[in-house]
Amino acid sequence: MKILTTMPFPEWHRERLERTYPGILWRICRSTGEALEFLPGADILVTYGDGLTAEVLRRASKLRWIQSFAGGLEHIPFDVLREREITLTSAKGVHAVQAAEHTLGVMLAFVRQLPFFVRMQEQARWEDHVKLDEIHQKTVCIVGLGAMGMEIAHRALAFGMRVTGVNSDGRTVAEVHKTYPRDQIDLAIAEADFVVLAMPLTAASERRFGTREFSLMKRSAFLINIARGKVIDEPALVRALQEGQIAGAALDVFVEEPLPAESPLWKMPNVIITPHVAGRSPRYLDRALEIFETNLEAFLAEKPLPLNVVDLEKGY
Repeated sequence: MKILTTMPFPEWHRERLERTYPGILWRICRSTGEALEFLPGADILVTYGDGLTAEVLRRASKLRWIQSFAGGLEHIPFDVLREREITLTSAKGVHAVQAAEHTLGVMLAFVRQLPFFVRMQEQARWEDHVKLDEIHQKTVCIVGLGAMGMEIAHRALAFGMRVTGVNSDGRTVAEVHKTYPRDQIDLAIAEADFVVLAMPLTAASERRFGTREFSLMKRSAFLINIARGKVIDEPALVRALQEGQIAGAALDVFVEEPLPAESPLWKMPNVIITPHVAGRSPRYLDRALEIFETNLEAFLAEKPLPLNVVDLEKGY
């Protein structure tokens, strides 16, 4: 059996995998381009998905399973997977802890005015006549109650917040005070002090948040996007921020990355920008490999894969 990767592993990880699975031929490549010549012989592909086009994937004539280590799956050619009946598993859960900490961090930054105080520190100005607030008893609405959304909910409860959420059918979820089905998202965002976008990017979620949604939010509410930039209509968000329809936004993802220098978002005092790092952690690879190896044990035993099997019709 041959396992091909399109990203490098630290040497100690590689050595451990080769010791643990001696009957497997591992081909560790640094990119999809470097992996191209080995694709026809691969049974399993481990990848972040960069450069994995339909044309590239059709070269992999023996491929039976793809393990994605990426946060999103929008770069994967699902049509080829369905056509060839290739199983896809995701890295769902590997971002949950760090993304939740990031989310609570920016919430606290907004209510405690930390961006303002950093600017004042740079100018050596003592400005203590500033309105401060708490997140205690505030309502956070989490749009997308997957692993990341649930980790945010868990931490928000520890701060005494009221937690609401949006999922496909409004089913009850542990640690969420109230859930709304997708078709009642208007009600959910209208009552929230913080709206957190944590859903996958699909055809249904692309540009899901635009002028109408921002007009429904409280003028005192903050938007936090740790999902994908394309779930937001970015020009509509700029207008909403400029016109005071919402109080501010913390954005980790953008339609175009890196965010162009001419974007007005850079200079808005009520916006916190981070460069797609909410999911970063020194433990990321360890967590992703744990998912992969659990599935690999099942694959080798010819059993159904137990973790994160993606519905190829839904896209997540």
